[in-house]
Amino acid sequence: MSVHEFAAAATAIYFFGFGAGFLFRPEFADRLGLRWVNRAGRTEIRCYYGALSWALGSFLVYLVLRDQAADAVTLAVFLSTSVLVSRVIGTAIDGGWAEEYTKLAIPTEAAFVAALVVARLW
Repeated sequence: MSVHEFAAAATAIYFFGFGAGFLFRPEFADRLGLRWVNRAGRTEIRCYYGALSWALGSFLVYLVLRDQAADAVTLAVFLSTSVLVSRVIGTAIDGGWAEEYTKLAIPTEAAFVAALVVARLW
């Protein structure tokens, strides 16, 4: 297994696990500070945090199976970097630096981005 295949597979596993959490236990969103006000909001959590994560994981697997593992890692780099940058900017605008989730998310996502960049350049 190449470094690109490993990185893409690990990222896909992350998306499948993350997605499963939101699809089957949408109340997990409460840990992130997300709240729904009606049943449609709960469904929205399932759709955009759950199903979308599964779609991204599936697309990474699809690319690997088509011998495009480097492209899969490139997608993961773009995606994870955009989330990290958006989180840092949003946290600065919204003043959420003291939130427990933010304290965990930013360094974790930064490490994830760094690992993916290293794997992509390998």
